[in-house]
Amino acid sequence: MSKLGKVYCAILAGGSGTRLNSPVPKQFLMLSGKPIFIRSIEAMLADERVEELWVGANGDWYDLALSQISEFIGNDSRVHICQGGVDREGTLLNILNSIAANNEVGDNDIVLIHDAVRPFASKRIINDVIAEMEFCDACNTVIPVNDTIIHSSDKKKVTGMPDRSCLFAGQSPQGFKIRALMNAFETLDPETRKTLTETTKVCFVQDIPIHIVTGEFYNFKITTPYDMQLAEAVLAYLEAQKSE
Repeated sequence: MSKLGKVYCAILAGGSGTRLNSPVPKQFLMLSGKPIFIRSIEAMLADERVEELWVGANGDWYDLALSQISEFIGNDSRVHICQGGVDREGTLLNILNSIAANNEVGDNDIVLIHDAVRPFASKRIINDVIAEMEFCDACNTVIPVNDTIIHSSDKKKVTGMPDRSCLFAGQSPQGFKIRALMNAFETLDPETRKTLTETTKVCFVQDIPIHIVTGEFYNFKITTPYDMQLAEAVLAYLEAQKSE
């Protein structure tokens, strides 16, 4: 019998998307007729165990996010929106606080944290993360690193070549027990907080074990114009697979 409580989802849609040189943040750009972040939302809502999904969007683009959710998602009572933060973790904290303010969060309730610009999370990945949360407080989705990794301490010459068989690239969704994650944030010192680039590091620096599940190479994050072209091709391929 499952020991998990409620399953929540956090969609981090507060980024500015400057690398795409667009006046509109990348998460709101159209991918074959739908905004990218709407496709990410739909991927997470496909799992019926997700009881609430919260989108964090920054003030300047909050109304656009609300409008696109209304147009493409409709009146799904599971979907909510809150203000984002000054950075990724600030947006996440706002979502976690919104979840806690609107629900009685238990020790075994979990949150799936997902990038708004990663629209191809499969049902298999989502299921694997939820299943793994039975055995841990934190879980990351990863893929093997296929290329040789070069380390250069001075950015001029090679100073190391780590064994790639032990190296993985992180993806999302990531899973966390909500109370454990919020406690990890609360006990994190300010200087370490400034070094964070993604959420599992909050647990890593505090010695909270992080389990991993295998992602998919097509579950990539859209950050550049090339990624947009690739995403169109991946979407066409996945749609063709469904019709077979």
